[in-house]
Amino acid sequence: MEPIIELRGLRKHYGSFVAVDGLDLTVQPGDVYGFLGPNGAGKSTTIRMMLSLIRPTAGSISLFGKPLTTHRSEILQRVGAIVERPDFYNYLSARKNLELLGRLSHADVSEKNIMRVLDIVGLEARAGSKVKTFSHGMKQRLGIAQALLHDPDLIVLDEPTTGLDPHGMVDVRNIIVSLARDHQKTILLSSHILPEVELTATRMVIINRGKAIVEGSVQDLLNSGRLKVTVETPEVQRAEQLLRESDFAPYVQSTGEGAIILSLLRGDVHLVTKFLIDHSVHVEGVIPVRSLEEYFINITQEAA
Repeated sequence: MEPIIELRGLRKHYGSFVAVDGLDLTVQPGDVYGFLGPNGAGKSTTIRMMLSLIRPTAGSISLFGKPLTTHRSEILQRVGAIVERPDFYNYLSARKNLELLGRLSHADVSEKNIMRVLDIVGLEARAGSKVKTFSHGMKQRLGIAQALLHDPDLIVLDEPTTGLDPHGMVDVRNIIVSLARDHQKTILLSSHILPEVELTATRMVIINRGKAIVEGSVQDLLNSGRLKVTVETPEVQRAEQLLRESDFAPYVQSTGEGAIILSLLRGDVHLVTKFLIDHSVHVEGVIPVRSLEEYFINITQEAA
């Protein structure tokens, strides 16, 4: 399949400061693509170059198989984006805001289309409400609705859950999943809230100092290398004693009520389980607890 986004050797310099340094990136159709990196890694700069808001110093940007430099207008008609906090006319209704803002971008502002996008983001019942009555999370969802007015194929979301409470984060996360699954949209999700990416993204890249460190399937990346495993057992003391007297002793990290935590290679998990069962320890569960946050910290420290 032809990539939706393809960046090759992308660079952006501000004087002697290198914000993006030879970045390669490929997003395939249907991806929910996590774009991760510490503050100052070059994420927002990359997104602004992709949206033709700033010019790259070097490298190439292709969207939908066409160079941005020669097909800018055609490409941007197929892209919806939230780059900064969305702004609205607070004393107008959600419906009226979408109508006015949609006209500026020559989108379909028919009643049917406006209600369609409001329904996607769960705001159909509040179409007539003034935006000043909306919570921050509702305004974020209205911003996504605005980005959907022209039915784009690619949706770019730059930190869409920043400042939201847990309920608002769940709402936005569910919308992202629904857009990919039910509406066949490709999504580039830039975020520093790592659990959100872990729960929504299918593939991801981690960048640091403007360079890509690692790229691939979220699950494949999380399952590589060492991971923490919680072994649940009602016989914690006996299980710990057995493990500390075995070859697994260096991997025992801590014990708690009803559980032992070990740091293991992925292939060793079943060996520990078999060892305990062979010694008549009742094992109630074995739960990998390695998170994207832990992986992110490890990989960026190694690249520093």
